[in-house]
Amino acid sequence: MTKLEEILVLVRSINEDEFQEQLTNGDSLDDVHKELLFLADKIESKKNRTDVIIEHMSNCYAGDFFNYLPISDAQDELDVFCMGFNTYIEELKAVMVSKNLLETINKKLVEEKERSEQLAMARDEFLSSMSHEIRTPLNGILGFTDLLLGNSSLDEESKKQLDYIKISGDILLVIINDILDLAKIESGQITLYERPFNLSKLTQLIFDTFSSKIQGKEIDFKISIDKKVPPILNGDSIRISQILFNLISNAVKFTPVKGRIRLKIKFDKEEAGFDHIKVTVKDSGIGIPSDKIDTIFDPFIQVSNDTARKYGGTGLGLTIIKKIINIMNGEIQVKSKLHQGTKFIVNLPFAKGNSNTVGLKSNINKDNFAIPVNPVGRIKVLLAEDNRINQILIQKVLSKFEFDCVIVDNGNMAVEAVVHENFDLILMDIMMPIMDGYEASSIIRKLDDKTKKNIPIVALTAVVTGTVIEACYSVGINKYLSKPFESEELYNVIMKLVGNDCNIN
Repeated sequence: MTKLEEILVLVRSINEDEFQEQLTNGDSLDDVHKELLFLADKIESKKNRTDVIIEHMSNCYAGDFFNYLPISDAQDELDVFCMGFNTYIEELKAVMVSKNLLETINKKLVEEKERSEQLAMARDEFLSSMSHEIRTPLNGILGFTDLLLGNSSLDEESKKQLDYIKISGDILLVIINDILDLAKIESGQITLYERPFNLSKLTQLIFDTFSSKIQGKEIDFKISIDKKVPPILNGDSIRISQILFNLISNAVKFTPVKGRIRLKIKFDKEEAGFDHIKVTVKDSGIGIPSDKIDTIFDPFIQVSNDTARKYGGTGLGLTIIKKIINIMNGEIQVKSKLHQGTKFIVNLPFAKGNSNTVGLKSNINKDNFAIPVNPVGRIKVLLAEDNRINQILIQKVLSKFEFDCVIVDNGNMAVEAVVHENFDLILMDIMMPIMDGYEASSIIRKLDDKTKKNIPIVALTAVVTGTVIEACYSVGINKYLSKPFESEELYNVIMKLVGNDCNIN
């Protein structure tokens, strides 16, 4: 089978598993193009529907409890969410309009307490379900898109279409992460990772994400980086990306055609072992009324309902980056004049460190992962995963690292495989039929064989709530990775765990 035929098989498997449709029957590049265009349309459709759902949920959290979620003709997981949520709204409505609420003050207090607990539980369940059901197919879409983008035989137009798929998927992932991050931050479950990164390159990557929108609106966008800014900083590059992404996204969103945006990064000062960096994003957009500036960092709040309808968004971006900046011991300020523009000023401290530490990072070329990693022998990985698309994706990623991979469909089969074979590491999905990842990991940790009992286990799951992470560690899982995952991050985790002594008491 040729590479092109393999690509078609993979793309059609995504169509079949996710959308129950197949557009073409041939094996040409045109067929790949048609299939990917179809996928892109489906992804865009899901994104648009997710935006509507999130807007409705925002209104619900703001107090409009009778806001029903729309049901489409797609009959997919989003519609399942909507139907379940609408049923809950019906029940809540019945409770809220019940005459029993008016009987006594004491009964009101009791019912309000119960209602608040139910809402909190419903929110957690919804976040968990949404995370799993959307992240699982999104992991396949983004993962295979990355693999396809590394194919040198594709023409420029096909690569452009793949870029559109990836951008749409990344945007959908940001929306999901916004809601989940807010829940994690409020519960104190967010963790910052300090590692070397290049701020200049990171800024360029974020800018490239918005380049098509910038060009489409003919925005005059300029970036200036002070030469005094160290080329390598120590910090959480993912959270820095999140801050830059949200600020630039807002600037592009609210700046009119042929407007102007300036991104400036300056070295502010050196103090107590920290380099202080100032990031300024200034636009010539619609501006913020003076009486609204103090509320823009509140969750689910936008300047007006008209703003939400016209420009989109969840109203969570600024809330999240404000909280992240506070956790990083930084500051954010906003200055704005209505119809003239807005300026955000962020000050962040970065711990000073030896820039040579950047050389310790993995020497992985993202366009070519096939690297010998174990001079003694090939690393053997057990993958417990019930989703066929994710099985194919993870197996291909591992094969690029020259890892051997054995696949099982559930936790029960994972336990049996560990008992009868030797593995260096287990990649364990959490939500699986017959036996889930928690139970399987717990059983493995109780085996009599000391070597098998102490095998490193990595949870690789689409559920990313704080309670799930705590549950993973409680059953002896060594590391947690969320889907969609970065191939380089997966490689680094495997190498770290396989190379270290991960004994479990």
